Amino acid sequence: MSNEDDEFKDVEKGLPSENTAQKSSIKFLLIFLVSAVIIILIVLQLGNTIGEFIEGFSEFGKIPGQIVLNGSISLLLGIIQALIFRSKIKSRLYVFIAVSLLGGVAGGFVGGLLLNSGLYVQPIIGAVNGLLAGGISSLAQNRLMSNKKYGWRWFLYNSISWALIFAIAWAIGSDPNNLPLVALAGGFLIVACGISLVLFLRKTPQIEFS
Repeated sequence: MSNEDDEFKDVEKGLPSENTAQKSSIKFLLIFLVSAVIIILIVLQLGNTIGEFIEGFSEFGKIPGQIVLNGSISLLLGIIQALIFRSKIKSRLYVFIAVSLLGGVAGGFVGGLLLNSGLYVQPIIGAVNGLLAGGISSLAQNRLMSNKKYGWRWFLYNSISWALIFAIAWAIGSDPNNLPLVALAGGFLIVACGISLVLFLRKTPQIEFS
């Protein structure tokens, strides 16, 4: 037996088994579920305080609020995704998270501009926030991919799924004074993103970052 054979004798060929994939899916969903519960508790306990903080920047209209909201959500989603992909992100883990925040800030800025212009259709604002947050972050994250073949799929997944999920979440939490609904919107958003990511990974298990 050659040295090359010895080197790879313990390496399993092919994609993960169905059982392994199911266990991973449950694990990933639990991460998102726990994060959703944390978000709900934070909103219920600190929602008024956060709202008062944002009101301090009211001279700039709706932009600061959308930046804080969208940026925070995108940052959290980026952190969760980084935890899930940590074995595949061989380096620049913080870059992966940072570009998620950048995408969220950009989406929030544009969403705030739309609100300042008089467009108060919350699902549209949410869709714009999600589309830009998911699209910008995934485009930057694509540069970290070791397998460029799946970059386009990652971009489409983040852009479309985030746009749809954010639109629904913004519709649910359209009244900032109704903290239970705002908390529900936040929890829904995190869980829905978790489900969509699991479905994406089941279809594209080969995705890899470096």
